[in-house]
Amino acid sequence: MKTAPLSNAIRAAISASVLAGVALPAFAQEAEDGAQVEEIFVTGSRIQRSTNTDSQEIITISADDMKISGDISVADALRSSTLNSLGSFRESSGSSAQSNATVDLRGAGAGRTLVLLNGRRTVGSPSLGGGGTVNLNMIPFSAVDRLEIIADGASAVYGSDAVAGVVNVILKSGYEGMKFNARYGDRSEDDGVEKSFSFLTGAKGDRGSVTFGLEYDSRDPVFDKDRDYTAARYSDLDGDGYIMGYGETAGVSFYGYTLLNPNYNGQPFDPMDRDTWEVTPGNNCVDDGSFVGEMQADLVFGPDTGFYCGYAYANVSANRAGSERVNAWVSSTFELTDEIELFADAVIAQNESFGRYAPPAAPGAALASDPKNPYGQPVNGYFRWVDIGTRDNTVNDNLTDVNLGLRGDINDSLSYEAYYTYSDYKSVSIGTYYLSYGGFEYNINYNITDYDQYVANLKSTTINDDRMNLQKVFYGLQWDMFDMAGGMASSYFAIEGFEVKYAAIVDGQSEAGLVGGSAGNSAEGSRNVGAISAEAIFPVTDWLDIDAAVRYDDYSDFGSAVSPRLGATFTMIPDLTIKASYGEGFRAPDLSDLYGVTSFSAETATDYYGCQLNGISEADCNSRQFDTYIGSNPNLDAETSQTFSLGANYNFFDAWNVGVNYFNLTISDSIEYVSAQDMLNVDYYSQGGNSAVVRSANGRVEEISAGYQNAVGDLTREAVDFSLSGLIETSFGMFELRGNSSYYLTYEYEQDFGQGNVANAAGDLGFPEWRSNGFVQWSMGNVFASWNVDYIGESKDAINGTEYDAWMVHNASVGYSFTDYGTVKVGANNILNEDPLLDQFGEQADEYMYDNTGRVIFVEYSIEL
Repeated sequence: MKTAPLSNAIRAAISASVLAGVALPAFAQEAEDGAQVEEIFVTGSRIQRSTNTDSQEIITISADDMKISGDISVADALRSSTLNSLGSFRESSGSSAQSNATVDLRGAGAGRTLVLLNGRRTVGSPSLGGGGTVNLNMIPFSAVDRLEIIADGASAVYGSDAVAGVVNVILKSGYEGMKFNARYGDRSEDDGVEKSFSFLTGAKGDRGSVTFGLEYDSRDPVFDKDRDYTAARYSDLDGDGYIMGYGETAGVSFYGYTLLNPNYNGQPFDPMDRDTWEVTPGNNCVDDGSFVGEMQADLVFGPDTGFYCGYAYANVSANRAGSERVNAWVSSTFELTDEIELFADAVIAQNESFGRYAPPAAPGAALASDPKNPYGQPVNGYFRWVDIGTRDNTVNDNLTDVNLGLRGDINDSLSYEAYYTYSDYKSVSIGTYYLSYGGFEYNINYNITDYDQYVANLKSTTINDDRMNLQKVFYGLQWDMFDMAGGMASSYFAIEGFEVKYAAIVDGQSEAGLVGGSAGNSAEGSRNVGAISAEAIFPVTDWLDIDAAVRYDDYSDFGSAVSPRLGATFTMIPDLTIKASYGEGFRAPDLSDLYGVTSFSAETATDYYGCQLNGISEADCNSRQFDTYIGSNPNLDAETSQTFSLGANYNFFDAWNVGVNYFNLTISDSIEYVSAQDMLNVDYYSQGGNSAVVRSANGRVEEISAGYQNAVGDLTREAVDFSLSGLIETSFGMFELRGNSSYYLTYEYEQDFGQGNVANAAGDLGFPEWRSNGFVQWSMGNVFASWNVDYIGESKDAINGTEYDAWMVHNASVGYSFTDYGTVKVGANNILNEDPLLDQFGEQADEYMYDNTGRVIFVEYSIEL
């Protein structure tokens, strides 16, 4: 643990708490009998009310719920939610966003899920769509009181990004006392461990309170070699005496030691005569764990072109990035007068992540003096520059989020809230042991023949300095308008404005394209947003509430949008609530999609046109990695959307509830990532007419330009959610049971980029129809235990019809409370050590949906003073 970030976090958080002072009781209204009735803040509406009625489905995950699941981060808790239907991005080595984790409601895309802190917008990560998505790893897990999820569109209240729903992270406040918690987890699949420690304290006075917390946690990286399904694999599967590169290999690259044969004589290929090989491996190409021997080159350079020396990059690279987080937060309020309350809250977060790539791969020239070069002269080829070292990336993310405001009553029917938000995110990535093309030229121009000096000249360090800043002012007024048959009709009017600034600074050598395995240009952008909104709730009768909202947003960089919503809640039948909602929304293009840097990625795809040129059938056309350069698009339009939901909840047996909710989302002008595969498909349909795919004279792909485009047609997402919860009290303890399921009816996607043909992926591999989880918690006296299960349903391969079984993971724990001496809990996540779902090739079917951590056995101790 690094002391500097920790001490800085503590000082900053304490400073914010001192600024704010101490807290005020919640607003309350007088009930008819004179008793105080606490007003409820409902996510999805800014109107405070005395009853929790709203026409949209809202799911609450409490801090205790997250502990039952054995989670150690907000991202973990949301990743297992059934509403996170198709999984979500997590710390992924090999990505420029390796320190980030997101939530993706309905599988509609993380950028279409708005994440709030205490009901307020916070800055997004500059590494995730230029601030379009919040990095959940910057939210202190131990600070969370509960997560409230709107399983519906909410642009009418919150504006852009709330297309598929909203996750409101509500932090603890008003706490009195002191609490310590420590946890240690050990992984069964490797030597990795998980560690966490948190501290919570708070105090209350006559006029307010302050709550302060601090946490530290770390998680070791997962290396590809430590999992059978991600480690390099290569063998002669067809028994012909040769290993076909990319046909009988996984995790092995032709960038090993592959020479363009200077002695090639143009004669018909003879596997026994190297002079008939266009490409040839260097000397001593044997399996040493990294270089893995001679591979047949047909699927890379064309049929009968020879052999290359493969390199097993998967035996070196990390799969899941490691992380080390230090977070602090404070929540405080102070009652200035009987009618005015000052409030302030702050989150100070630091996250350092580590990722590892294999040594740099790039074309170049082998020295005549290189012992692996058999020709005694400089020879061009494709090399893995192992003597430079592994490319290690360390990313440091720092978030400062501060809110300061006032709220109070003007009179009996008018109340207000006004606040200012300063939210700043800095992400600095340093990559060591990349390949310097400038060093290459230096070696050539100065005829460097000493191998050690030659290699030293090739080393380069990359730097990415990404920044995102949000400043916002907000003023809202609640008006209790008039009495109706069902109660008080209330409205809320708000005006807000915020400015977002984005900058991505890339080191000069990478920007100039002189660093192998890294690319990009520095970029910056900004936008100003002004918005006005209004909402109202009308209790028409005792059994019918009508709620409505509308919002107008004006963006400086693409225009304006109006987002209306109308809903109704019916309670005519006792214990049965029926809800219906219709809304329209929008999503502004992310700043990085408009103005962002060009980044490099080695994307895996299949070149059908290249196979066609070489006489290889589609069935035998295998995938491989391609040099892909991902750029921005300043001509993107905003997305628009329509959502409709209909649901019912029924309470029975006093302590039981069952619910069902239908959800439909239609997205127009969807902003979609156009991948290397999309570009190769366009090249195939146009028979080589796609300028974004650059090929050599023999048809081999040299590089691909990818990026973001608005989709041609509308895309629909459709699902049904089910829930059941209840309590069973027995003579041998109390049982609490909960279950949730989501069934995906429709997941439309553009089948071929730019062609406008839409298909439904629901039920296909990567798009399972069912996702469920269940919880059972038991307690009796000082003893307690819990069990939960995560279930992902069956799926099939859309191309060949291969069926894949359902996937299920069990977690369990048992604990004992020693009352004044604390509580001890022992448990295991993924008790059965279930591997992630593997496809027909034995590879991980979806790295973001199916967890690859394996079994984690943990012990946890907490004490409250």
